[in-house]
Amino acid sequence: MRRFSGLVAVLLVCGVARAAGQQYFGQNNVQYRTFEWQVIRTDHFEVYFYEREREAALDAARMAERGYARLSRILRHQFKVRKPIILYASQSDFIQTNTSSGIGEGVGGFTEPLKHRMVLPFTGSYAELEHVLQHEMVHQFQFDVYSHGQIGGLQALSTVNPPLWFMEGMAEFLSIGPPDALTMMWLRDAAIEGKLPTIAQMTFDPRIFPYHFGHALWAYVGEKWGDEAVGEILQASVTAGVEGGFRRALGRSLDDLSDEWRDAIQTTVLPQLADHYRARRIAKPLLTQRRSDGTLHLAAALSPDGKDVAFLGERNSFFIDLYLADGETGHVKRRLIKSTINSNYESLRFINSAGSFSPTASSSRLRRSTRTATTS
Repeated sequence: MRRFSGLVAVLLVCGVARAAGQQYFGQNNVQYRTFEWQVIRTDHFEVYFYEREREAALDAARMAERGYARLSRILRHQFKVRKPIILYASQSDFIQTNTSSGIGEGVGGFTEPLKHRMVLPFTGSYAELEHVLQHEMVHQFQFDVYSHGQIGGLQALSTVNPPLWFMEGMAEFLSIGPPDALTMMWLRDAAIEGKLPTIAQMTFDPRIFPYHFGHALWAYVGEKWGDEAVGEILQASVTAGVEGGFRRALGRSLDDLSDEWRDAIQTTVLPQLADHYRARRIAKPLLTQRRSDGTLHLAAALSPDGKDVAFLGERNSFFIDLYLADGETGHVKRRLIKSTINSNYESLRFINSAGSFSPTASSSRLRRSTRTATTS
């Protein structure tokens, strides 16, 4: 049993009148249900929760204090005041939050730069909870460092304007560690296709997704100079900017670091591919932008006879819907579910989803099963 790391075993009920609307963190979203918030106070956090997630909240409080002990050492920083952690019991509850608007399927948690509030759901996976908790806690440290411990102090943050690879990549590295299977997949694909980005491209090209490449870059820094170099760079960037922070801590310009990092990635991953076939040597693409429209083709399921394939995609619209396509050409036959106008669906959970046809049914009687998904 893990100990509390200073957890105060007192639960304070936040009993606030509903008429005043104060039980919510804002009033900009439609409320589907009322949450009776309670709070666990630890040495460095206030964990807000409601009764049916009490056990998970207690575990989250332990995780938070354990993570704080590690991150405060690496990032060379201590909180002056407790930081809020708002924990929802599910993804469905989480998207009702009034701390922010426009919570989409791909949001697994977030931290507000102004108030340093961490907001996240508990999806039933403790591994995922710890990952998201640590990731968002890194953001709390970043915002606190840039604001000099003052809630609402955004001047240094806006002056430095750290790019996403800097902020999100650091959070991924300090929450995951060395590149995991997903990050390595991105690196191998980029290396073999000649699309491994430079740091300048990660900074200025909005088409480059910064999380995994940023994760790999910070992992390279940690492996070569030690994890403490991450904190040194963060602290130095407050006054010297991102480029100056790397120069002070590592004695490297971003261009030099970019070349070294890309060389290291290619040296590592390219030899691994020598004994593997490229997919196009043994298969042909079926669902593609040219054949099926759109850029997303997710959770594909073949019909029993192989003549049709169902998938989740956006095609030429903004919303994710369920489509049926030809199993040989990939050409879309029709849309099976339009989630935006179907009263049975608030949204289709498309990131982690599974689908299947009934073995005895035609393709028009597709049976779907979806489950809540989370990311960072």
